[in-house]
Amino acid sequence: MRNTLTEAITQAIKVVFNAETILPFFIGSVCLGIFGNAVYDLLQSWLGDDATALVRIALISLLILVGAIATVSWLISRQIALLPAHVPFEVEQKKLEQTYLGLILLVSNPAACETALRFHLPQLERCWLVCSRDSLEKALELRRKFPDVCIDDPIVMNDVYDPLKFRDCVDGIYRTRLPEGWSEQDVITDYTGMTAHATVGAVLACINTARPLQYTPARTDDKTGKIIGSHEPIRVRLGMQVVGRSRQGDRQKVS
Repeated sequence: MRNTLTEAITQAIKVVFNAETILPFFIGSVCLGIFGNAVYDLLQSWLGDDATALVRIALISLLILVGAIATVSWLISRQIALLPAHVPFEVEQKKLEQTYLGLILLVSNPAACETALRFHLPQLERCWLVCSRDSLEKALELRRKFPDVCIDDPIVMNDVYDPLKFRDCVDGIYRTRLPEGWSEQDVITDYTGMTAHATVGAVLACINTARPLQYTPARTDDKTGKIIGSHEPIRVRLGMQVVGRSRQGDRQKVS
C-alpha cells in the first residue's frame, strides 16, 4: 500500500510542532491585512464614501469572500478526489497471545514496563529501552532487573514532545539494531509509556509495515480509581498495517 496517509500525517505534524512556522503565519497575516486595507481604499476611491457606496463595498467584499471560499473548496475537493477511493484505517484490539523475541519499550510506569517485559519471557531475547532524561533512572533499574534481555544502553530522548524524533528512533531500531537473522516481525513495539507525542511517533514508525504493536493498560482500584498495577498487553493492529509473521511463527503465551 502506498505511503500517502503516512506522509500526510508526517507533514501535518511537522507543521504543527515546528516553531518556525509561526513566523510565516504572522507575516502572512500582516500581508493579508495590508492587502485588505488596500482593496478597501481602492473601492472607496472608485465608489465614494457615502452610505450607498459603503453598502456596495460591503457587497463586493462579500462576493469576493464567497468566491474565495468556493475556490478553496473546489481545490480541496479536487485533491481529495485524487486520493485512493478507500483508505482502510481501523484499529483492532485483542488480548496478546503471541510472544516475541524482541521488544521496544517506551519507559515511564515501572509496573507497566515490567508487565510488558515479563509477558514475553522466556522467549524474549532483546529489549530496547527508550526513555527521557526524567525516566532514565527507571530504565536503568529495568536494565538491572532484566540484564539478560536489556543488553543495550537505554536510548535517551532529549525532546519528548517531538513525535518525529520518536518515529525515527523506533524506525532506527528496526533498521539497524536487530540481531542477524531476525525480521521486523520478531520485534513488537509497546507504545504505552512516556508522552502522547512519543506514542504518536512509535505508531508512525509502524504504519504501513508489518511491525507489530502492543500497549499495556493500567489496572485500577474499583473504589479509589488509583493505579494498582497493569493488565497483560493488548495486541493492536491497524487496518493499514501489512500482515506478517515472525521468524519463528506464532508462539503462544504459556500460562
